[in-house]
Amino acid sequence: MNIMTKSHKKRLLVGIIVVICCSIILVIVDKKFTEPTKATAVIIPYVLPKQASLTLTPKNYIDNYVSFDYPSIMIANQPQPPTLPIVDNIVFSYPDAQSWLLAVEIYKIPSGNLSDNSSYEVRIINPTTYLLTQSTINGKSVPIFTDTTSSGYSRVAFLISGNYQASVSLFGNDASGTTPLANTMAMVLNSWQWQGDY
Repeated sequence: MNIMTKSHKKRLLVGIIVVICCSIILVIVDKKFTEPTKATAVIIPYVLPKQASLTLTPKNYIDNYVSFDYPSIMIANQPQPPTLPIVDNIVFSYPDAQSWLLAVEIYKIPSGNLSDNSSYEVRIINPTTYLLTQSTINGKSVPIFTDTTSSGYSRVAFLISGNYQASVSLFGNDASGTTPLANTMAMVLNSWQWQGDY
């Protein structure tokens, strides 16, 4: 005669419960893996990748005062009417990480001296903010100021012809760095021509 003690009965009961639980889990898992998969649509907005580099195809600008090339990706903007001593305003932009802005102002300064140009003087008297370098454009020395406080590209060049002066400024950022902006500035300055006999 086999007599089961209380501890044996407990173990048997626990074993039966464990077997029942395992069986239920196996049935659930088996059903989950054998039933057809349901597809769930996830909507992700399509974002155009940033261009690693830009093709800067030159386009010519010409008016009564100047002519120069600029990248064809830039759009002509309607500037404010000029007020003396400014006689001509030319503005182009290109939207990127931050907009590029190419602005050209033509001044008529009777003395012909850059020191009489307030835009130039502001930069000269603030050398810690505006770093001055000289570049030779069409055989002439051209002062170019770099804004050291800018997070992107920020340069202004000053060109002279007789009583006329021009400030050529380019500001902006680009996803691929400052090279496209530096190339744009070089394109404008290297193609620069004064119109008329100034």
